[in-house]
Amino acid sequence: MQHTTNHQKEQIQKESKRIRKETDDLQLSVRCYRGENLSSLHYEGLAELEKQLECSVNKVRARKFELLHQQVDNLRRKEKMLEEENQQIQYHLHHVAMLEQQQAAAAMVKPMEQQQMLEQFQFSGEDQPISSLLQLAPLPPQLQPYRAQPTQPNLQEFSLSIPDPSTAPTLPCPPYTT
Repeated sequence: MQHTTNHQKEQIQKESKRIRKETDDLQLSVRCYRGENLSSLHYEGLAELEKQLECSVNKVRARKFELLHQQVDNLRRKEKMLEEENQQIQYHLHHVAMLEQQQAAAAMVKPMEQQQMLEQFQFSGEDQPISSLLQLAPLPPQLQPYRAQPTQPNLQEFSLSIPDPSTAPTLPCPPYTT
């Protein structure tokens, strides 16, 4: 048993020495990569260090280029989405502007149509404003109403008569306000 314990101690001490040496070597390599303690290196060691550093710089540049390329791709996709959104907004704004123009044109036509319609009627009572007194002119012969014949029994009981527009009384109208 004693022999096994001594053997285990020796193994642990050897492993500990190996780990210390490896740690020292790694620390020396790190100092060399940082440019510290280069006086201990010979020409071949410096050439190897330079080669390793160039390889590392190339890997760093390749990764940097890859990330920049991804960012450019993302920005292009975003630009395309924003352009499409801008086109949709422009289309909707154009559509709204056209509707507003049509509404404005329709609003301008209505007063003109109303004036034309008022000019078609004959007015009486010149001492009163035109808007307060309105007498309809007789309808032209082609627009004379015709009598409908009721077909349902409950409608046949009533006599339907259409008043003569020429005998219609003149009624005062309330003033027109806008």
